[in-house]
Amino acid sequence: MKQAVNQSAAERNITLVSLANIQPSCFNPRKYFSEPALYELAESIKQQGVLQPITVRPIADTDRYEIVFGERRYRASVIAEMEQIPVIVSELTDDAAEDAAIAENLQREDVTPIEEANAYQRMIETGRHTVETLAVRFGKNENYIRTRLKFTALILEIAELLETDEITISVAAEICRYGQDIQREVYERHLQDGNNYNSWRGLKAADVAKRIESNYTTDLRYYSFDKTECTTCAHNTNNLLLFADGGCGHCANRTCLAEMNASFLMERAVQIMQQTPNVSLCRDRYNANDTVIERLTALGYEVENLERYTAFPVSPQEPKEENFNNPERYEEARTRYEQQWADYMEKEEEITRRSEAGEITVYAKIGKQEITFCYVENVTEADGTPTETTLSPVQKLEKQDERNKEIAVERTVEDTKRQIMEADITGGKFGADEEKILYFFMLSNLRSEHFATAGITEEGKHYLTDEDKMNIVENLTVRIKTIIRRDYLIANFRSAYGNNTEASLLLDFARKHMPEELSAIESGYNEVYEKRHQRIEERKAVLLVQEKTKAKGHEITQPEEQPQPEGIAA
Repeated sequence: MKQAVNQSAAERNITLVSLANIQPSCFNPRKYFSEPALYELAESIKQQGVLQPITVRPIADTDRYEIVFGERRYRASVIAEMEQIPVIVSELTDDAAEDAAIAENLQREDVTPIEEANAYQRMIETGRHTVETLAVRFGKNENYIRTRLKFTALILEIAELLETDEITISVAAEICRYGQDIQREVYERHLQDGNNYNSWRGLKAADVAKRIESNYTTDLRYYSFDKTECTTCAHNTNNLLLFADGGCGHCANRTCLAEMNASFLMERAVQIMQQTPNVSLCRDRYNANDTVIERLTALGYEVENLERYTAFPVSPQEPKEENFNNPERYEEARTRYEQQWADYMEKEEEITRRSEAGEITVYAKIGKQEITFCYVENVTEADGTPTETTLSPVQKLEKQDERNKEIAVERTVEDTKRQIMEADITGGKFGADEEKILYFFMLSNLRSEHFATAGITEEGKHYLTDEDKMNIVENLTVRIKTIIRRDYLIANFRSAYGNNTEASLLLDFARKHMPEELSAIESGYNEVYEKRHQRIEERKAVLLVQEKTKAKGHEITQPEEQPQPEGIAA
């Protein structure tokens, strides 16, 4: 009997190989190994040995082998401290080894949904398989394969919940239909540990699907853009859910929805401005599409901020006969509609008249999902002078154009100022143009008594305008330069105080330009100082004599040392 077993093993190419010469493969789709289960298998191997050999392939130019499948038995054998393990040696290419490893592991009963999903994904990524060929190979239907493949899109936290059976495969199948942003919110608000207040754990898949649609997707009926593409989009809940509610569906792709809406609003706003140039663009504080406004501004359009405005009247909805069971009720609704339409047209005509008369300014207001029309009442000053809002459309555009030019210059100056503060402009010769700039700034300290010398003859003038400064700078002479520089120095002596550096510089300057005046000032204060110094010296002399007398008297009256009584230690 033993011989028969050996023959069978030989026929199957089974041999014993040292565990030290075997290494795991990166092809194994199984990434998680239960430690208790491994130790249980190790105990069995100690008692009975490895009952089923593992499959390996030789590693070229070595005496080592790589596991094709059977890594769990290999790990348990290592724990059991076995020296050898039975193996089937197969000469396989990388592609064949990978396919064999994945196929064998997918046959296990304990394969997890995530491991299965990753295995299918890997086989498709090799380019050797498709959903159709995998379905045939593993005896599954194509929808099963596609659903498993979607599990690869689950965020890690939800994938772990599926791996540990904390959510069902059906619930995971509903969640994986959505993007990672929605998955993240669903996990953090409803599936995370400790979130007991609004937990979705334990809910049926259909309930989870409805709650995601209600809380994390947007009803497309509230958007005005062309939704033809949305009807077949994979992110439309009409195509995601088994039982759709009809209508346009809900969008689960927030990025795409925002872009389609912004593109539509942009196109609509530009069209309005081209067709009705007398209309201005505006936004309000609380309901505006910032993306659209940024793009319009980048194109050169002005979007005003309005605090108060009046919305245009809303056109009445025409009744449809098929919605009425009673012809009389339809006729009544029709009559009401015609009256409402007449009122609406009258209001529209009044708005047009007032706009043409300059009484109101009409705006196209950029909302989050639509563009609506509104207007602002134009007012006049108390004396009847028209304010800016009463300008004609052409005048208003011209004024806006002027302001836009000013803004361009202002921002150019700001950016240039910011960069020049950080730039290294230490090289090169100090030019005549720079000297003029320097004198322009120093002229701020020119004293009014020197205005006439600098060419400013206007009487009673006490400060220089920028225009005055530029005129002086363009007609500088040596004398004027000297006056400007010295007035600048004098102005900066205002910070001279006590013994600080500015004080020392001030005295040096005065010693050069007004020595007699400085000498008189110094003499006056030095005379005061000398008198005070003399009085202090006199007082000091008296105090010193008193201190000496007191010290001498203390020495004379000091008692002699008395003898201590007997028995008392000194």
